[in-house]
Amino acid sequence: MNPSAPTSSSSSASASSYTSQEAPPRSELWWDRVPSLKIVRPPKGPFSPKVDERCFTYCSQSVTGRIHGSDPWCRSLCIRKVFLHEVTRILARHTTETVQQRPGRPPRREITEVIETAPVHHPLPPEGQRYSGWLHALLGRPEHDASHPDAQEHGMGGMKYWKAGWYLWWSKSRWAAQERMDLMRRSLGSQTEWQQLKDRRNEEWQRGGAVDENRFNEDVQQLFDANQPPFPDVSHDSILLPLPDTLPLGEQLRNVLAPTWKVLGVVRESVSSGAQKELAVRLYEKAVSDEPMKLLRVACSMIWENMGMSGDDDGSDDTKKKP
Repeated sequence: MNPSAPTSSSSSASASSYTSQEAPPRSELWWDRVPSLKIVRPPKGPFSPKVDERCFTYCSQSVTGRIHGSDPWCRSLCIRKVFLHEVTRILARHTTETVQQRPGRPPRREITEVIETAPVHHPLPPEGQRYSGWLHALLGRPEHDASHPDAQEHGMGGMKYWKAGWYLWWSKSRWAAQERMDLMRRSLGSQTEWQQLKDRRNEEWQRGGAVDENRFNEDVQQLFDANQPPFPDVSHDSILLPLPDTLPLGEQLRNVLAPTWKVLGVVRESVSSGAQKELAVRLYEKAVSDEPMKLLRVACSMIWENMGMSGDDDGSDDTKKKP
């Protein structure tokens, strides 16, 4: 008998057990095979299939750079969406029932689910700790906005933590780009543990020189220089910035289009007051009168005189030549 094969009791136990987040297994029914329209609601929270990060990386290498073993020229840009369930922890969950009395109608019961949560403080990486608020200043929003509930958390004073919202990450290091791709498979808590591991290994290297060889394989020791820290600090080549919830584009557009709205307002007032109609009537009267022809004749005569081809001037010259 194969020892790895499960027994009937173990197989039945495994088939009957399932996690609380998954739906209990059920047998397939015959109408499930009939083609039909089905409404599928994707799960929320940690099991949501929504995309929370997109990264764009471009790298190039030259011939001489490859010969000398230089790092490639790389630029990376990532946009990260931190959801609320990543920075909160559920403490309690209960339901409340309220009865609404309606005159002449039966009372209606409303059941509301109340969830008590507490924030989870995951510190930002080193490139996010240097955030000085210049992006908010560039967008016309003060660094310590009173409307932002976490304005003091993102101040210059202490440790900064992940908050629900959008983040922009940029780097010019290829090591940072590789690490970013690896961190895309880790949660915020796992990323914090990874950063702590790097800091601990670098501290060990600073105290005792090279890191203990037993912690690394021989292949890794051949690829990396023992005189360099095991995890080079690439945070100085990277930037992590929290983006505001809503970009103040409306206010900027209003400032740009303010002269246009003013001109349109003047035109509307002139049309409503009849000034545009009066101007059109005057233009029509001038066009059908003899004043345009008079103006044309005067202009032509002045051009004719300036060219020295006036008939009066010729006659005067002839009279001067007569004895």
